[in-house]
Amino acid sequence: MMGDTRAGLHRRVSLETPEHVKLEYQLADLGSRAAALALDLAIIVAALLLVALVFRYAGALGQAVLYIAIFFAMWGYFLFFEAVWDGRTPGKRALGLRVLHDGGEPLSFQGSVLRNLIRIVDLQPGVTGMAGAASILFNRRAQRLGDLVAGTIVVRDAGGGEMFGDEAPTDGRAGRPRLSAEQFALVSGYVARRAGLEPDVRSRVAASVWDAVRAAVGGDGLGGLDSEAAPDTRLVRLHDDEAPRHAARQGGASLQAAAMARERREAWAAYTDLVEKGRAGGLDRFSEAEVRAFGRLYRGVTADLARARTYGASPGLLEAVERWAGAGHNLLYRAKGRATVPLGGWIARELPRAVRRHRRPVLLAALLLFGPMLASYAAVRDWPARARAIMPAEMLARAESTARGDINASYIDVDGAARPVLSSALMTNNVRVSFFAFAGGVLAGAGTVLILVLNGVMLGAGFGLYANNEVLGVILAFVFPHGVMELTAICLAGGAGLGLGSALLVPGRRTRREALRERGRAFLSLVGGSVLLLIVAGLVEGFYSPSGLPAVAKFAFGGATALLLAAYFGFAGRGSDDEPRAEVRAAPAP
Repeated sequence: MMGDTRAGLHRRVSLETPEHVKLEYQLADLGSRAAALALDLAIIVAALLLVALVFRYAGALGQAVLYIAIFFAMWGYFLFFEAVWDGRTPGKRALGLRVLHDGGEPLSFQGSVLRNLIRIVDLQPGVTGMAGAASILFNRRAQRLGDLVAGTIVVRDAGGGEMFGDEAPTDGRAGRPRLSAEQFALVSGYVARRAGLEPDVRSRVAASVWDAVRAAVGGDGLGGLDSEAAPDTRLVRLHDDEAPRHAARQGGASLQAAAMARERREAWAAYTDLVEKGRAGGLDRFSEAEVRAFGRLYRGVTADLARARTYGASPGLLEAVERWAGAGHNLLYRAKGRATVPLGGWIARELPRAVRRHRRPVLLAALLLFGPMLASYAAVRDWPARARAIMPAEMLARAESTARGDINASYIDVDGAARPVLSSALMTNNVRVSFFAFAGGVLAGAGTVLILVLNGVMLGAGFGLYANNEVLGVILAFVFPHGVMELTAICLAGGAGLGLGSALLVPGRRTRREALRERGRAFLSLVGGSVLLLIVAGLVEGFYSPSGLPAVAKFAFGGATALLLAAYFGFAGRGSDDEPRAEVRAAPAP
């Protein structure tokens, strides 16, 4: 269960764990998320430069490796680190941020795949990038488009912090507090986290917090403190001055919290040691005795959190206990939620069932691809000059230089050494297109439709160009071996994108947020199938299609591929427990 609140300058969310303990998190703002992203992108660029230097003199093989490295750096970096570092990348870790599901559960692999596939839309310059930024600014949970689809939030989480052993002493003579409870909580929260902030970030945050409380302390003056002192210095002094006032105002309740902190110090230390060990390798690293101890200590800490709230503990102590309780919650439920579908079972049953279950959006995607392809082919055949307005100069020159009447003529000349480069370049490019086709669905399907139509137009114009030069058989002989798999893959990814877009256009009885999350998960299996097909197609296109084999062998290969795919998607995985059992299923990610 989750709620949204605003505290001072920052948005916060509260959620209730299965143990009925409320945890609160401060949402990451646009600035901190942008800074984390900039750091991650700098790491990616540095890594790619290093790879380029290493493989600079490795010839064609090195270039092939570089294509694959670039692809995995851009699409796999965030996914890898969010998976192994429990919702953090190096950039997020440096800024003290973490990704969680918006129900409080640790980030799942499926959730990370979804939010990172949609990242390409959030990062586009212009309209879609502005939509992603606006979503963070104005959404109650500060979610970008990818977060909406994956059902995730990004929170401030320094990863633990020190347990405060004692409360501030109560002194009835301390005087009346100048800050409200909310303002003091804001100042205390800043003081508790200031040590973990970079100097420039600390100065900006301190200035914002000081502006929020300045009126309550009577301008810039603060008990003889130099009026030219930095906001950070003023806030530390203000916190020290106000802590006993608020403690005195709370009376005996603060004494109870201090007593609890002293009594629980050893248990908290043992608990934090176990959490840190679990972060490094999960609960699998624990012995049986440590597992039992962790469960007992976690229950104790969640009980301490409830007691700290009841006793009116200081914001610093309360935040520390809450943060460690959240760390234990993430570790415990990350371990419980790692059930995955075996790859073999997914290929044998889940993927073909998903294709049959979602056949309508897949067929609509096929119509949006092949319809423009046929129209473009007819337009170029009717008016050959149109090809020059559509096709690149290289394609035009290749068509005009191909020997007429020879169906076995080479469409493209690639020697054996260069084929790994061609295969890796085509494979990564086509997988990237399929990702775009799926992610474009978050724009109410408009991005998906655009990609399908443009690809159809380009294909049709290319076929029309070769037909006008009386060498259509040459390009068909090249395309046919891998084309069946490629076009099927694009239709699967396009169908997934259209299904995602339907969540915004026709959400049904669910809210659009709920429909996006549900359909994103439901259609992810189609994206995985698209990637699988494109990997195989890339190998065929790089090595078999440009080979010197006769055209009849290539047509036979393509025909056999079409029959196998039809049989696989039509009949694999059928049985008494076929697709009606679940509308939304866990799917492996690409």
